[in-house]
Amino acid sequence: MKKLITQRLYLIPFQREIVEIAILGNTELGAFLNVDVLPDWHDLEFLRSLPFIADILRNYPLQNEWGWGSLIIQQAEKALIGHVMVKIIPDSTGSPTGSLEIGYYIAPSHRQQGYAFEATKAVVDWALSQPNVHSVTAGCDRTNLASQRLLAKLGMELVESRKKILIWQLGKTATVK
Repeated sequence: MKKLITQRLYLIPFQREIVEIAILGNTELGAFLNVDVLPDWHDLEFLRSLPFIADILRNYPLQNEWGWGSLIIQQAEKALIGHVMVKIIPDSTGSPTGSLEIGYYIAPSHRQQGYAFEATKAVVDWALSQPNVHSVTAGCDRTNLASQRLLAKLGMELVESRKKILIWQLGKTATVK
């Protein structure tokens, strides 16, 4: 994945080196990126998964090439406000399938300002422009109406309903709004 720039955001690839620095803490991450790091740029579950993510990036070169998505830097404040996760979906042999899973998180102080849509749209547009990527999926809690609206606005279609999770998908043939 490459660095992406939108109207208000810088999207920095979250590759292994940066994941390993994030494990050390927000102070170290901020110094490395030369940005302010909001203390809640991630949720607790994501923080706890950083060592696991670093292992995945270490052991799977293609995922490391893509990184674990992008860190979201708000340009005007020069602040890390969240992340967009990108995970390559493997088949039963571990080979890439041409499908990606996305997820996103924005610090509570920066929600309802369009940052999640702006960042996720840029990542999805870039991902679907890659020749080997055919579709992008996302899951969201069935009670999370804001995420459902965001995924629908991206042009994703609801393709599966599980007990607590809704699965959305966007293919190359769909039009991204």
